[in-house]
Amino acid sequence: MPQPVEVVIMGQTFSVTSDDGEEHVREVAAYVDRTMREITTRGKVVSSFTAAVLAALNIASEWHKLRRNVADMDAAIERLADRLATAGN
Repeated sequence: MPQPVEVVIMGQTFSVTSDDGEEHVREVAAYVDRTMREITTRGKVVSSFTAAVLAALNIASEWHKLRRNVADMDAAIERLADRLATAGN
């Protein structure tokens, strides 16, 4: 069973247990911390809860765009593979 990893996000310590490993947990926590800090320095965010929600929205948006890009690349690869297959005949 994985050991908990202590990370600090916006000055608060969290104990996180994950099968993905300590390095991954620390990288993700650092990314969340950076995103929340960017949001708080850009605008008039008053609470850490609001910053967390806005950070979650930004991160989810990034994830959806990346997922769409991967799907587009998969489709392009499939089209190229089909063209190669028919060109070889």
